[in-house]
Amino acid sequence: MQPACQHKRTEIIARRDGVDYVECLDCRQIFEAEDLEAVTVEKEEEE
Repeated sequence: MQPACQHKRTEIIARRDGVDYVECLDCRQIFEAEDLEAVTVEKEEEE
């Protein structure tokens, strides 16, 4: 059994009526941004 995804890599995919919807880039789950705890976002270096 795989450990639960921590949703550390997310991307905002939509905004509706003041609610942001995000998608986890690891497990592809979609949820409201306010459902996430505060997480640090690491920027990928562009080459």
